Amino acid sequence: MDVKDQPRFSWRGLMVDSCRHMMPVRDIKKVLDLMERYKFNTLHWHLTDDTGWRIEIKKYPRLTSIGSKRRESEIGTWNSGKSDGTPHEGFYTQAQIRDIVQYAAR
Repeated sequence: MDVKDQPRFSWRGLMVDSCRHMMPVRDIKKVLDLMERYKFNTLHWHLTDDTGWRIEIKKYPRLTSIGSKRRESEIGTWNSGKSDGTPHEGFYTQAQIRDIVQYAAR
């Protein structure tokens, strides 16, 4: 028997949206492990937008001191005007980003 195992598309990716839902480093690494298991080859890691700035830039500390925090999260459909009332904050240090990139490379 000859088995030919080839993906239909060369780009098999996944997006992790840390802007809206901050995840611990260990969970990002778990996502990378699952991507390897299922032969995904591209991670789009969403780290910045209007709902949160999640990457430390030492030259601009206010990006994380202000931009990594929000009073609450919108719920329901986009622009619904409803919110959950729960504060949300966090960012990844440059060292954590480097660690995750090195982990993914391995």
